[in-house]
Amino acid sequence: MITRIKRWRVRSALAVLLTAAALVTASGAPAQGVPDDGTSSVRGFLAQYGADEATQDRLLAEYRAGRVWDSMSSSKQPVSTRSFTEADGAYTVGTYADGSIAVTRAEVPDPNVSDRAKGISGCGVSGKVYSNCKIDMWVGLVQMAFRASYNLGTNQVTNAYGAEYTILTACGASPSLNRPAANIARLNVAAQMCALPYATVFWLQLTVSGGSARVSWNDN
Repeated sequence: MITRIKRWRVRSALAVLLTAAALVTASGAPAQGVPDDGTSSVRGFLAQYGADEATQDRLLAEYRAGRVWDSMSSSKQPVSTRSFTEADGAYTVGTYADGSIAVTRAEVPDPNVSDRAKGISGCGVSGKVYSNCKIDMWVGLVQMAFRASYNLGTNQVTNAYGAEYTILTACGASPSLNRPAANIARLNVAAQMCALPYATVFWLQLTVSGGSARVSWNDN
């Protein structure tokens, strides 16, 4: 069964040809009856958030050549951002120097939310204790998410569970969600790409420190 994280619409270098690609979802099984190589979904994402056709063509050509989009690392900063609100939350769209795009969402619109807290939504809050938070990222080619609870008073992640992922151009994937340190929860997805005998690891991480929480992914 295909699992899509439709609400979130949010790596290492991918030396992959899209022409032989498939879709891998949280079940780890290839999708059945997918009529295209995944480029239509990527183009749809880019177009929805403002990338013109020429930019889409260039980004896909770079991806096929194994180059990494700026949006694929949280260590890169967007050159522009815009925000808007929909029924399911407040969205921030970041456009990067190469034209790539990343989307984050805060479930409850809050003008005081910091950039470090974006990518975290849906929490139950009691004082400094945050429960059942959705941690997520979406860059068009890759979507990853999990649930976590944490305490800003003690700077600890108390629980992490419910991994979800969608990776275009992968034939198989193996997820691992753990807490490598008391203040960190990290989802790793080891993916085997279709067109070439090539494997890579995508990751999404929650870090709690200094009384705040932040989300990062595949920092270069």
